[in-house]
Amino acid sequence: MEPNRGIFLCFYLMASGNWVKLEKTTYVDPAGNTRTWETVKRTTRQNNTEADGVGIIGVLKRTLHKDCMVMVKQFRPPLGCCTLEFPAGLIDEGETAEAAALRELKEETGYKGEVVGVTPVTCLDPGLSNCTTQIVLVNINGDDVENIHPTQELGEDRRFVSRPRRR
Repeated sequence: MEPNRGIFLCFYLMASGNWVKLEKTTYVDPAGNTRTWETVKRTTRQNNTEADGVGIIGVLKRTLHKDCMVMVKQFRPPLGCCTLEFPAGLIDEGETAEAAALRELKEETGYKGEVVGVTPVTCLDPGLSNCTTQIVLVNINGDDVENIHPTQELGEDRRFVSRPRRR
């Protein structure tokens, strides 16, 4: 057995939906103990993509204003309340993380931006799921005529907000 790796014995499907499935995984840990783990896995993972989705850190830059972080306020059923979060979404088949970030930013906030950085693929909650993401840093020119009065393209109950960046 490779150091720090387990040997997987079986995967039992406990439940499956449109977006995720719940599996019980039985494995042998590096110390030789047989264990079980409940794991959430995406059912939407695309072929030939490095990550399931993107998180967008959008920085709104306007002349004579402080830079602002663009965020989305939306109701999240698992929490039973509204959250304030960075725009995010799944990567479509054949799409790059950069293209997905610009598409999701436009859909969720109405802003058009320029990608200035992309993180390596990461998992934000590896104890729970196999969901992977890339964080994409996007600069938004708030003086551009397209960005003066942005309009969301989603029919969902989401509102975008911008907050000044603290330096």
